[in-house]
Amino acid sequence: MTLTKTIAKNTLWQIIGKIIGTILGVVTIALLTRYLGKEGFGHYTTALAFMQFFGVLVDMGLYLICLREISARPEKESYITSNIFTLRFFSALIFLGGGTLLIFVFPYPPVVKWSAAIVSGSFLFMSLVQTLTTVFQKHLKMGQVALAEVVGRTGFLIVIFLFIFYKGNLPALMLGNVANAIIYFVILWVLIKKYVNIKWSFDFVYWKTVIAKAWPIALGVVFNLVYFRADTIILSLYKPAGDVGLYGAPYKILEIITTFPHMFMGLVMPILTAAWISRNMEKFKSIMQKTFDFFIILIMPMVLGTIPLADKIMVLISGNEFAPSGKVLPALMLATGMIFLGTLFTYTLVILEKQKTMLKYFALAAVLALIGYFIFIPKYSYFGAAWVTVIIEGFITLTALMLAYKFSKIKLTGKTFIKSLIASVIMTGALYLLLDLNIILLLIISILIYGAVMIIIKGVDKKIISDIIR
Repeated sequence: MTLTKTIAKNTLWQIIGKIIGTILGVVTIALLTRYLGKEGFGHYTTALAFMQFFGVLVDMGLYLICLREISARPEKESYITSNIFTLRFFSALIFLGGGTLLIFVFPYPPVVKWSAAIVSGSFLFMSLVQTLTTVFQKHLKMGQVALAEVVGRTGFLIVIFLFIFYKGNLPALMLGNVANAIIYFVILWVLIKKYVNIKWSFDFVYWKTVIAKAWPIALGVVFNLVYFRADTIILSLYKPAGDVGLYGAPYKILEIITTFPHMFMGLVMPILTAAWISRNMEKFKSIMQKTFDFFIILIMPMVLGTIPLADKIMVLISGNEFAPSGKVLPALMLATGMIFLGTLFTYTLVILEKQKTMLKYFALAAVLALIGYFIFIPKYSYFGAAWVTVIIEGFITLTALMLAYKFSKIKLTGKTFIKSLIASVIMTGALYLLLDLNIILLLIISILIYGAVMIIIKGVDKKIISDIIR
């Protein structure tokens, strides 16, 4: 099986799982926003955002280091995975436990505090899920992870239906998040035994080695948290829960979509790592270019197509009460597109073992983001939060691109970017002319127009498509 077919087979299963998971996620948002309303969804968003801050800290860079380590030393896969799994479990207890205690100091209503305390359990299991996922990524068996995710999301959706039927309160709903994470973890724990034997491992010498490699990523994660998560928390301190809800609804869409580039790069990373270690620069450049082109083909119509359809999309997903969210959705979609490209280049720096070079830029981004949030959120509410996010994500993407070029000397071509831009502009113009049509019909039309123009102007490589189909 060729490299293209190998990646395509695994990506196909992930895309199928991601499509189903995205649909379930959108249905979940639709149910919650309609049931909780702006204020209730604002409380929900605040509780999640606060604990997500500590949930991301749990990683400490261990996810990427584990993936790179088992890709570079496959003969020690069980040893590496077991030690990093154990290290991550105890880091989760420390960070999530600290976050649970800290939220009771903040001036939030009790419903937010107790909801956050309960949902911390889901972040514990999801942190362990990430470690297990590296093994499936390394073996290109991500279809099994996609299946586990879909089952977990389905369980969460069932809990939400019960929650609404019995008119439950917000802390009760958070139990659904915990159930989702537990189901996800248990399925992967059973399936992973085919590839590795994970057990509690306390090789503190190796832990020191891992931490030495991971701390630059961990420090970068801390800075990333400031400019990616602090907006919602700062918004919740300055503005009423209704504003947080209006920002949280489109932000949830961003969070769902941005899981995809990490999923895809998790598949590509082992192959890119092997090519770099063997100094097969032709293969390395080819994979980089194809990944860049693939991301461009996805994000250009997503960013431009959202501009005319934003209001309709938010009403479709969250109901008329969240129609004002449509004004902020285009900005968040632009940030989403930048996150796609930023993911490619930051993962590349990890492969090159040059992740430390990004630290000063992450630090600068964190400082600028905080300044921006404290200046613009009090004045412009969620609009200020969204546009500061756009600027900061653009800064990170640009610096990661320059550093990736500096250390790899790989120069990517922009042919696909130009063609995708042309197709997206034509698609967006058509959408403005047809704006009175139903939103579902408009989404279908946009896909057809974009796809047709890309084929006509040869924006998509037919050979690669036919190879994947075969």
